[in-house]
Amino acid sequence: MSDESQPHAPRNPWLDIPLEDYVGHMSSPNVGQRVVLNRLLADVLRAARPASVFITGASSGNGIEHLDSAVSRRIVCVDINGTYLDALRAAFDNPAVTLETVCGDIAACRLPSQMFELVHAALVLEYVDWKVVLPRLAQLIGVGGMLSVVLQRPSAVTPAVTSSPFASLRTLEAIFNFVDPDELIAAASSLGLTVHSRRTEALPSAKAFEVLQFTQGKLTPLE
Repeated sequence: MSDESQPHAPRNPWLDIPLEDYVGHMSSPNVGQRVVLNRLLADVLRAARPASVFITGASSGNGIEHLDSAVSRRIVCVDINGTYLDALRAAFDNPAVTLETVCGDIAACRLPSQMFELVHAALVLEYVDWKVVLPRLAQLIGVGGMLSVVLQRPSAVTPAVTSSPFASLRTLEAIFNFVDPDELIAAASSLGLTVHSRRTEALPSAKAFEVLQFTQGKLTPLE
């Protein structure tokens, strides 16, 4: 017998944001984040040259077109919204690379048993319990592998979710929480991850990203 008195978990707003709204919002001039996130993924792929890649919050695959199939032969993409992953699979055009998609919440979904040379999480930790998710990501990184994280920094003049014509994005305000980079670094250190680089990327909206790269065990040289 079910217990109807048990509260149900609220529906994640990411499930109800159309891909067109998300892409339009992130690409709009007053947000300007999509092109930056594309470049940041391209940069880390070029620097780390990973044979295997795990991306959480992959959406429709912004930036994975930069995979070099002569180097990267496997990519696993996770997102909570299945329609985003449908678009990713439809657009992915690199038969030399094995693509796997996982639809689910990164805090609870089943993770691959294999290790990866690069794990990438851009604007993901703000929407989950990062203290739960970080250890899950860390366990995916092989010795010498890298964790790449992009965080949104607080702005004195711009709200966490920038206003745009795409009103559906406003629902994300209910689950958005800034992540303190220093707290993240301390937690990562306890999991055997060492900061290899840290920098701030300015955005056109008076916001900024904190771009962090961690290595697991033996240092992975970067170009």
